[in-house]
Amino acid sequence: MAGRFILTFDCEGKWGCADALAPRDRRCLTNEKLRAAYASILHLLDHHRVEATFAFSGAFSQSPLAFERIRPHLQELSRRAPDYLGPALRDIAVTQGDGWHGDQLVRATAVSRTHHEIALHGVTHVPWTTVDRSFAQKEMELFEMLEGPVRVSRTFVYPRNLIAHEDVLAKHGFAGFRAAPPPRSRLASLLSEINLSEKPERPLRSDGMVRIPAGFFLNWRSGPRRLVPAAVTCARVRGLLRRAASTGAVVHYWLHPENIATAPSTF
Repeated sequence: MAGRFILTFDCEGKWGCADALAPRDRRCLTNEKLRAAYASILHLLDHHRVEATFAFSGAFSQSPLAFERIRPHLQELSRRAPDYLGPALRDIAVTQGDGWHGDQLVRATAVSRTHHEIALHGVTHVPWTTVDRSFAQKEMELFEMLEGPVRVSRTFVYPRNLIAHEDVLAKHGFAGFRAAPPPRSRLASLLSEINLSEKPERPLRSDGMVRIPAGFFLNWRSGPRRLVPAAVTCARVRGLLRRAASTGAVVHYWLHPENIATAPSTF
């Protein structure tokens, strides 16, 4: 059995950090810088003919006009997730949506020369482990109202990799989701970046819905992670790919295009 390589991008704009918007996020996650980051990724994948999955947060995938259609529903949900959606809606009003509307990025991905899968990374990016099942149901009802390519998504990437309410996904036609990595501290996560003997993952047993292996986060060259030499990251990837090719295992790498907007050396 051949090894398998999967590449996933979690596409969020400012929705991914709505509950903790820092000055750098406001400075770097602008429409202009996001367009540049996504364009560089799509060009690189076209050059090497690598197909990937781009999982867009539903609210981020909408144009300003389409967003206005769903805004009343988001305001209703914000009463149940005030610490997350409250700051989001306020910042959208202040910035005229700069960094919050990624419809052009979805279109660029959909028409790219290389075929990429468009997946869903939650609708609001509120982690489902922090809300009850009825909130998840409301989000998926909102998913049915979205416009654009994200509407036909059949793969789900849970916000912050926090798994909950799987049955809600199945009822709305989703075929699979990315599994959660084992919990570990930030220090342990950082140290794993220099583990050159890391083992690739095995395919996961699925009960109804496909469970995609959790994968490895491509090192975001920000903060202490800048200390990890790029050569070490490359050596780690090569080792994983070689071992997967010889054992039929899976190497799944993922990151956010936003990681490139905020730390360009990640590219």
